[in-house]
Amino acid sequence: MGSPARSSHLADVLKWQGTERVRARTVLVAALGMTVPVLVGLALGRAETGFTIGLGAMLLAGETPAGDGAAQERPSPGSALLPAALAVSAATLIASNPAGDNGWADAAMIALAAVAAAISGYSRPVAVAAIRFIVYLVLSFTLIEGAGAHRGWAALVFGLGALWNLAVRMLLAGKREPVEAPATAARQPTPAQRRAYWRRTMATLAGWQYPIRVVIGLGLASLLRHLYPAHHFAWIVLTVALLTQRPLEHLPVKITQRAVGTALGVGLTWLILTEAPRAGAYAALAIGVLICVLATVAAVARARNYLAYAVAATPVILLVVDFSRKVETPLLVDRLLATLIGAAIVVALNLALDLASRGTAKTA
Repeated sequence: MGSPARSSHLADVLKWQGTERVRARTVLVAALGMTVPVLVGLALGRAETGFTIGLGAMLLAGETPAGDGAAQERPSPGSALLPAALAVSAATLIASNPAGDNGWADAAMIALAAVAAAISGYSRPVAVAAIRFIVYLVLSFTLIEGAGAHRGWAALVFGLGALWNLAVRMLLAGKREPVEAPATAARQPTPAQRRAYWRRTMATLAGWQYPIRVVIGLGLASLLRHLYPAHHFAWIVLTVALLTQRPLEHLPVKITQRAVGTALGVGLTWLILTEAPRAGAYAALAIGVLICVLATVAAVARARNYLAYAVAATPVILLVVDFSRKVETPLLVDRLLATLIGAAIVVALNLALDLASRGTAKTA
């Protein structure tokens, strides 16, 4: 029989968060966010453009990124879009530079992520925005850099996806329910108190553990990507960004969910590419329909179970990012291997920083 800890971990991996009914607006926003750009792209003979805008709508302006510890806070679409807009702009400046292939682009991306991670301890809203920025920065950088000579175009199209998602959300925004004020409102710290607390925190190893893990993790992932250019290891960089969370846990549930979900998602992608028509007038349409369905499922599952989200989102990302190239088994194996390597990097850094923190506490 397995240990209670393992049983609890498995239960958390499979747990479906929330018991409330899925709102029709959530489904409609997800469906329109992907379906409209795809249909327009297919109608204009620019299927790849439509897919990219839809992917931007799905990834860049969604709900709070899973695992940031602020799922209960529902920011307005505008506040959710601001970190994405800054991240896309920064990623465009970095990845679109002709010297980006020399490695300096990775260093610039990591430096920006380090700054965001360092200021994330200032307050909870800043932490949410910083985590969004890091995830969107790495995601945008990875996708834009993968566009080759069309990086500037990819950045513009990908950014349009975020704006389209925001437009759909505002169009379908319902009347906000009044929030009852608590009987005794909690006293909020002043900006001066927040700054003093942040400075005290950053004078300890505990205050730096998140930035350290972000920098080393992204650095190792970028190094592996450059050491093995024949493989598609940019996925390692993205995996590290998605799985490195502020709380220091040895094996966060999200890591298991993403590793298993990506494996299942890669298998689903292989099945789709095996059964879907390879060429002809209906090939792009068939792929487009599948992408729209999976994107809608992913958006609904995102706040409920990250495993289910990864299963549905992985084929969408793979089919869109690799739409213009022939997706074969070696490419899918690279994606899966990159996910496992990224997860291993995050777990190893979590263990190392935890040991270092304990050693510092003993000597203090």
